[in-house]
Amino acid sequence: MIHLGVDLGGRRVGFAVSDAEERLAVPSGFAQVRSPADALASVLAKADGEGAGMVVLGNPLNLDGRPGPKAREASSFRDLLEAAGRGVVLWDERLTTSEAERLLKDAGLGRRRRKQLVDANAAQRILASYLEWKRRHLPPQAADGGG
Repeated sequence: MIHLGVDLGGRRVGFAVSDAEERLAVPSGFAQVRSPADALASVLAKADGEGAGMVVLGNPLNLDGRPGPKAREASSFRDLLEAAGRGVVLWDERLTTSEAERLLKDAGLGRRRRKQLVDANAAQRILASYLEWKRRHLPPQAADGGG
């Protein structure tokens, strides 16, 4: 099953997609958004365009693991996706954006280019983490309701 990784932000939503075998997660761009409704439309369009059967939505927990305001926003966004008929996994995204930013900076990319790539790379890290956990902890076909 193809999964869509989502790094939800107030102004940009980053995307990553998996292969059908759920082994790889690759960055897949971002969308500029102005509102939760705009973000929802962007995520649904991207999921449809990629043929994704499951959305892995980043959950920005506080460093101590507790949900803060941003995590509550992600939880509400999950509810919107589920109401639209999408399967959603809310997945811990602590530090993914800062890690993606650091890796892009270490690769020698300038600030403007990093800004264009950071959200998709954060989504890739979210999705890759979920796929790795799934491979280690769930028997084949057991996750996401079979496949």
